[in-house]
Amino acid sequence: MRRWWLRTGLGLLVGAVFHGSAGAQVRDTLRTRADSLKADSLKADSTVRARADSVRRARIDSLRADSLMQQDLAIIREQQKRGDSIKVATPSAEMPRLTEHPGALRWDREAIGKSGALSLGDLLETVPGATVFRTGWLASPEHAAFLGDFRAVRVFQDGIELDNLDPRNGEVLDLSMIPLWPLEEVRIERGAFETRVFLQTWRVRSTTPSTRVDIGNGDLQTNAYRGYYGRRFGGGQVLQLGGQQFSTRDPRDVGDGDQLSLFGRTGWARGRWGADVTFMRTRRERTQQARIEGTGVPLAPIDLTNADVMARASYVDTTRGLWAQVVGARLSHRQTARLSSNDATGAPSVSDTIPDSTAFNTATRQYVGAIGWTRGRAALSATVRVRDHEGARSVSPMLRGSMEWWKLVASGSAERRDDLGFLRAEGSVRMQPFSRLALIGAASRTTFDDSTITGSPLAFRGEAAWRVKEMWVGGGVMQRDPARLPPPVLFDSGYRMVPDAAATGMFITARGRFWKDVGFDAMGVRWSESRGFRPEFQAHTQLFIDTDWLSRFPSGNLNIRFALTHDYRTQAPFVLDKGVVVESSQYRLVGFQLEIRLMQATLSYQFRNFLNETYSQVPGFRNARPAQFYGVRWNFFN
Repeated sequence: MRRWWLRTGLGLLVGAVFHGSAGAQVRDTLRTRADSLKADSLKADSTVRARADSVRRARIDSLRADSLMQQDLAIIREQQKRGDSIKVATPSAEMPRLTEHPGALRWDREAIGKSGALSLGDLLETVPGATVFRTGWLASPEHAAFLGDFRAVRVFQDGIELDNLDPRNGEVLDLSMIPLWPLEEVRIERGAFETRVFLQTWRVRSTTPSTRVDIGNGDLQTNAYRGYYGRRFGGGQVLQLGGQQFSTRDPRDVGDGDQLSLFGRTGWARGRWGADVTFMRTRRERTQQARIEGTGVPLAPIDLTNADVMARASYVDTTRGLWAQVVGARLSHRQTARLSSNDATGAPSVSDTIPDSTAFNTATRQYVGAIGWTRGRAALSATVRVRDHEGARSVSPMLRGSMEWWKLVASGSAERRDDLGFLRAEGSVRMQPFSRLALIGAASRTTFDDSTITGSPLAFRGEAAWRVKEMWVGGGVMQRDPARLPPPVLFDSGYRMVPDAAATGMFITARGRFWKDVGFDAMGVRWSESRGFRPEFQAHTQLFIDTDWLSRFPSGNLNIRFALTHDYRTQAPFVLDKGVVVESSQYRLVGFQLEIRLMQATLSYQFRNFLNETYSQVPGFRNARPAQFYGVRWNFFN
């Protein structure tokens, strides 16, 4: 019995011991599990808290977005109260309907920059029959002749004809004083007897402020800076300001120059009515320009200022319905540098007839009244232009009409010039009997009041073109009856009037893309003989690639243009006293251009005459050596 109790007691003792340790283990295990469950609970709480915080943040962001949306809606409502952000365009002059190939001889604001043109003459060089003459780089004077006649190139800006007011130029307009930078469109109407250039200055339509900055520099210490600002206001008011300054230096003594131009416009346009005032002021200084040794006296230095003010009131835009406009302008020219003779033969110059040649001031007033009707593709207009120059008043009425019907585009005009004493009627037509064939023709007849001019000179042009892909390739003939051609006395007052015989020229053109984004812009002219400020042969050719690369950049934020240009010209004759003829040089120039647009910024680079051709377009003057010009054009909004 004692053994049994002993065994039982020892078993209970051992069981108690094992039970205590097992209980401790169980308690530890339960505690551990409880701790882990607590930790998991804490993690779950933190997760829930984080999720709650994220939800809370999302709600806060949503509330902020809602508030921003409410602000945007408030702004939109406010804009709606004020009126639409795009306003009716301020008044513009009538622009002619061209009968050229589609897109030819017409440049909008972007195309002017992409063309690489630094002067109006650069655009005129693409016109068959037009010849541009310069004596140097950007600050040099620039004249253009059509069919050898310097009077046959006329320029209209905002409906006002820009007459020559500088006595040094005789009857010829200096194109270098007409800046390209404030323009939004250029159209060149190539007639049979004359070429008319129509310029429309820059306009804005958005109430969002628009600014642009252009910076350029290059060889010959060339620097150019431009700035633009423009906006419309809720009531239709407009404010535009702009300015350009450029300078250039040439160590060869070919005329250093500085020029400052200012542009401004203010006015109002709303509904059918509009009125505005435009101001343009250009001041240029140029040092004496030397001639090639032994060829005559140098080109005199200048310090001149042109200031133009135009005021316009209009009813309805000129592109729709019945419209009417009244324009008044004052064009002034002030010369403060001495006007000295440029005569290689010793003959008196134009400036010798001015009593005080140290200063010269002149101004002319021009008043234009126009009424027209435009419906669909038909347009008619009548214009009366009154010139008042130093007490001498003249009236120039003009009728113009154009139409597009099926495969026909026709344009015609009749103009009477009291100041020059002639009546001219001119018409042009473009027929496209087949989708790939176009026939273009123009004719002009001029009747002079001067009894010493016999007959009524005729001029005509005929052309046929064939479409290849998107390019038109063609050729034709142009002819003009005998005429008296005025000399460019600015280059040399010894140059004399040329009694030119009938002129006949054959020409070819190629314009547009012929494969994807690759195309040509080319023209070539050959005259029956080299007379009257006309080279016998002249060609301008440009091979270009102009692509938006939409397959890679479908947003359209990229554009690349690369162009190779070749110009060729034979000698052009200039007549001095006693029939002495001097000639410019024969030359060929090669250049290239690269433009890259990234969103609103355009990087530009061009290299002219990179083969270092030594040449002259005017006898006795050496033109610019190889010149690079590069810069950036950058548009900003708001």
